[in-house]
Amino acid sequence: MFKIFQNHRRLFWLATAAGIAIRLHFGLKIIGRLDGDNAVYTALARNLVLHHVYGLMHELVCVPTMIRMPGYPSFLAACFAIFGVDYYRPILLIQAAVDLGTCFLIADIARRLVGERAARWAYIAAAVCPFIATYAGCLLSECLEIFFTSLAIDLAIVAFDAYSSGSSGRSFRYWALCGASLAVTILLRPDGGLVLGSIGLVMVWQMFRTRQWKHHVAAGLVVTVVALSPLVPWAIRNYRIFHVVQPLVNPAALDPGEFEPFGFDAWVNTWIIDYSTTEDLTFRIDSDKFDMNAIPDRAFSDDAERQQVAWLAAEYNKNYEMTPTIDAKFGAIAARHVREHPLRVKLIYPAGRLLGMWFRPRTEMLPLDTHWWEFEDDPHDSTIAVLLAILNAIYMFTALAGLIKARRDLRFLGLLVVYPVVRSALLWHMSTVEDRYTLECFPMVIVLASAYLAQLRFGRRKAEAQPTSPAVN
Repeated sequence: MFKIFQNHRRLFWLATAAGIAIRLHFGLKIIGRLDGDNAVYTALARNLVLHHVYGLMHELVCVPTMIRMPGYPSFLAACFAIFGVDYYRPILLIQAAVDLGTCFLIADIARRLVGERAARWAYIAAAVCPFIATYAGCLLSECLEIFFTSLAIDLAIVAFDAYSSGSSGRSFRYWALCGASLAVTILLRPDGGLVLGSIGLVMVWQMFRTRQWKHHVAAGLVVTVVALSPLVPWAIRNYRIFHVVQPLVNPAALDPGEFEPFGFDAWVNTWIIDYSTTEDLTFRIDSDKFDMNAIPDRAFSDDAERQQVAWLAAEYNKNYEMTPTIDAKFGAIAARHVREHPLRVKLIYPAGRLLGMWFRPRTEMLPLDTHWWEFEDDPHDSTIAVLLAILNAIYMFTALAGLIKARRDLRFLGLLVVYPVVRSALLWHMSTVEDRYTLECFPMVIVLASAYLAQLRFGRRKAEAQPTSPAVN
């Protein structure tokens, strides 16, 4: 990798300078924002340092919890212990450096799979990508998650290549390192396990393709054991405190025994499409007012149902509490929606949510109005949001062009395609619509885009320095 940049120093330094400037710009605008998950992660880290308890404060007592995986709070706690509690600027600088490391990893993946020209394009595209850079300034796990996801993919490629060159021992060492990277992704976020599963599917395909059963089964065991072993002490801790066998955070991010509003979630799932509704309504449940104005017309089958929901909202607003009775009534409305409009509920709206998470302007962490289409209210924010949406679309469609154009020549295509497909399949069934849920797929998007850009100059000729190892699709 470094040889590539030595031959193009000016390009490297310009891209790096732009990357640093973008990350510091976003970081200074966002750093210290303590709402939502930012506040939860910060509280967990603070209590680890001050009270030595992985928990949250309730009535001046720090109570243990398991609503978040321990990876990112432990990172924040280490930063707080070194630099001081609630001192955020060092975290911004560390995460900016990690994010630039992610750019190197993405470029290295492109170099190994496509060639040197693609590596240069990938580094530039990653360095100036505002969507990845935004989260370097957030107190959220995405920055580290994307880094270790990219590292795991890169190590998987190295392991495959080592075995193809006849070095089985080196291959196992790289698979162990890949498993360690996957372990960190899982400790950061429970859906990090999707990366493990996606790499596993590619290993299974390669096993059947080459009929090297013994090696690939052994390699799969190495990756799986190393990736999952850190969950053992975490699961033991949870069992000792909560008396449940639960190595991962549950989908609702709740502690055992906490009430989960299945009915309300099911009702929201029958009509929600855009992130703005998530911010206006679902994030406020059990802490703020239920605003009927935040609900679009498509949420109601008729006027009678609108009146019923208004009554339920009024009941909720008495104490800002989603009680089992209110939740059950929302569940009954959701069941009616499924019966009367199955195509809309099961196909059209999930497709709309998924498209929104892939193509929305991605402004959820920026100080911009989430109702980006309302130009009359805030033309400044709407204009910026539209420009970001256009940039996001450029990344997506360039990646699609790379997939179509280079699919026959692109090595290890499964490592770039399986994870976005698997993640999209999971998001299809979720009622929470957040742009960052597709952000972990951006390393694959950028590599695919670089595969297309690398071919533009040479027409039909393949990119320079094309790797010679056997293709794995």
